[in-house]
Amino acid sequence: MFFRSAKGIIALDIDGTLTAEDQALDSSVIQALQALSSDWRFIFITGRPFQWGFRTLQSLPFSYALAVQNGALLVEMPQKEIILRRYLTQEILPLMESICQKQTTDFVVYSGLENEDQCYYRPQHFSEEILAYVLRRTAYLKEKWQSIPSFAQLPVSTFSSLKCFATEDQAYQLSRCIEDELGLHAPPNRDPFDPRYFVIQATHAKATKGDVLTEFAQLNDLKGPIIAAGDDYNDRTMLEKATVKIVMANAPLEILKLADVVAPPASQQGLIQGLAEALKRLEEKPA
Repeated sequence: MFFRSAKGIIALDIDGTLTAEDQALDSSVIQALQALSSDWRFIFITGRPFQWGFRTLQSLPFSYALAVQNGALLVEMPQKEIILRRYLTQEILPLMESICQKQTTDFVVYSGLENEDQCYYRPQHFSEEILAYVLRRTAYLKEKWQSIPSFAQLPVSTFSSLKCFATEDQAYQLSRCIEDELGLHAPPNRDPFDPRYFVIQATHAKATKGDVLTEFAQLNDLKGPIIAAGDDYNDRTMLEKATVKIVMANAPLEILKLADVVAPPASQQGLIQGLAEALKRLEEKPA
């Protein structure tokens, strides 16, 4: 559809890769990406909702694709045209509830761009500790949360994702149960807002960063190399699809092991160095 003559794809995670927590998109990063945008097709793939991703990227002076909630929705920017949707249905809710009850936590329904990223939650199902944390978190991230007594009152029939919030000892157990019992994609990520807690985002089995990257390449008939950069467990599938894999230095060890290039942290605008090294490696690859 666009940029058929592009050299290839640059696929970037946002939070922790493109930007550090509490930081806007740095002008030096914008300049570095813009310099590549005439030759490379950009896709930004984040676990966050659309509104958050849009706020972060709106200063970019070129066209790009934005995949949110780990690939549940793919949007062509800046025109906000929805290209691909992989949503869940209400049938999954009682099964998810059963898993969360065993870990004494609950989940939040993220409804997606079509419903202005409204989120629905049941405060009475969270412990006092987790509830206090998630309410601080949603205020800080400017998410729209609406309390409902029961998911029987949920006003949407399909939605982009479900998010669980848990302590570290609960998080990996929740992730395994959701993936094994429900067949969803549910990687555990440490929350940069408060590293004492983890976020487990459950999406459609095909709503992964790797899947949306593959479908994006096919939709745009892009057959060149892929450079990908990430910093956490939900970036694994995207990195595995890449010709050159950039991993930020503060990533978990398991993700660092995938790296062709280890870049300095996002707080140091390390992606600039990482992209330069990745391009150099491509030039050195035999034809």
